[in-house]
Amino acid sequence: MAGGVLTPRQKMINMMYLVLTALLALNVSQEVLNAFHLVNEGLQTSNGSLGEKNQGIYKMFDKQLDQDKNKAQAYYDKAQKAKVITGSLRDLLAKYKKDIIAGAGGIDPETDDIVGRDNVDVATRMFVEEGEGVKRGRELRQKILDTRKQLLDLVDEKDKANFRLSLDAQIPKKKGEEGAKWEYLTFSHVPATAAVTILSKFQNDVVSSEGVVIEYLIKKIGETDFKFDALAAKIIAPSSYIMQGQAYKADIFLAAFNSTQQPEVFLGSLGGFKRNPDGTYDKVDSPNPLPAGYSESGILKAEGGMAKLEQGGGAVGERKYGGIIRVKNPAGGYTFYPFEGGYQVAAKAVVVSPIKMNVLYIGVDNPMKISVPGVGQGDVSASLQGAGTLGKNADGTYTANVTAVGKCQIAVSAKIEGKVQPMGSEEFRIKRIPDPVPTLGGKLRGGNAQPGAIKSQSGIVPLLENFDFEARFNVVSFQMVFSSKGEIFKKETQGPMFSADMKALLDRAKPKDVIFIDEIKVVGPDKQPRKLGQIAFTII
Repeated sequence: MAGGVLTPRQKMINMMYLVLTALLALNVSQEVLNAFHLVNEGLQTSNGSLGEKNQGIYKMFDKQLDQDKNKAQAYYDKAQKAKVITGSLRDLLAKYKKDIIAGAGGIDPETDDIVGRDNVDVATRMFVEEGEGVKRGRELRQKILDTRKQLLDLVDEKDKANFRLSLDAQIPKKKGEEGAKWEYLTFSHVPATAAVTILSKFQNDVVSSEGVVIEYLIKKIGETDFKFDALAAKIIAPSSYIMQGQAYKADIFLAAFNSTQQPEVFLGSLGGFKRNPDGTYDKVDSPNPLPAGYSESGILKAEGGMAKLEQGGGAVGERKYGGIIRVKNPAGGYTFYPFEGGYQVAAKAVVVSPIKMNVLYIGVDNPMKISVPGVGQGDVSASLQGAGTLGKNADGTYTANVTAVGKCQIAVSAKIEGKVQPMGSEEFRIKRIPDPVPTLGGKLRGGNAQPGAIKSQSGIVPLLENFDFEARFNVVSFQMVFSSKGEIFKKETQGPMFSADMKALLDRAKPKDVIFIDEIKVVGPDKQPRKLGQIAFTII
């Protein structure tokens, strides 16, 4: 039966436990002690997972008791006994683990391991030494055996022969130690970390055995009945996102349905049914053939255990529907299973992309719209493969940021029928932002000018023309060359503004003098320095 099958994880834990226990007969190295520590951590993690699983089964008992107390009460009571029986042994094992750890110096906060993990006296003293030690060891073995027997007593007699529980305390068979006691073979001269691991193993056996028993008991509820509690309304549609003018199609059926009883599906309001926080609905038992507001004429045609629904995709927008699946109970009356579904009707769309314009620029946010026809935006994802990143915005658009000249790929995938599938990719070229045009104050670009007109400008202003992104360039430095009657003067400055020396030269300017502004160095959003062209003025 199902209760006798160990999971691969449980088999692995048992095997590791046996191997490490066997190593205790050898000279225990630090590597072996480390291994015990790792196994103990794994056992504790496994214990937590098994405990969570058991708690889920206990919640199922509560729900079964609420739905049908007469049918579930006896098995519910047995499950509660299992919880009490195993809880007592779990608490005792936990106490012994704490005692061993305390006796071996506690836990080292740096290593998270026992300080005296190689101490072989603590476990021997606790469970093997004559007097209180051997008494405690024998009582522990008897407690394990009693717990095992009490759990098996919760199983029907006809099922016990094939029922397997991992919890046991049989005397290990070791060559040369025939007749030795269980407590001696289990704990004598065992390092503290190994003793704790052994106790964790017993805790694992307790939780695992508890789970096997309560899982067996939950399956016994309604074993001979038609399992209505396992039924659920299911809707399967090729897609919940359709184009305008298309028809929405879906199969509505009962999972694990009775092959001799076709489902009867009705569309209608769910206002009279209780909706749970997770979006599901509780089934409702009633002596009436249909709830208020429903009519026999509203039944959908059913074939092969599935009802067929087809609705038109007219106006654009979200469409919702709901209804019930009716099942006739063998004992009389009806059970209604509410369901609800929905789909999106989208307008027809055309995507036109200029192939030669697939360009991303370094240093700026590159906005992008990415979609897959027939798939909702929430089910579409994309990534950038290359020098850069691609992020999805709250409104469903994307922003690409690239870092190096070259090429990259934008790969797109979509979630279709619950499975993420690659939809293709597009290649983009990565370029630097074009060089800006140097100007004085954003106005003067060279030519004839008066000294005052030049001097009155705010400084060098790089203008980025015919570029649709917001990008700003900062002037790092520039040089002014002043030529007057064969004499040439050069002045350099940092930043975009004229220096005092430059302004002094402008004050001396006379008609026919020439002023060159060159060696203009700027830095843009890509943080790379650039050198711009020259601006030349003739004084008038």
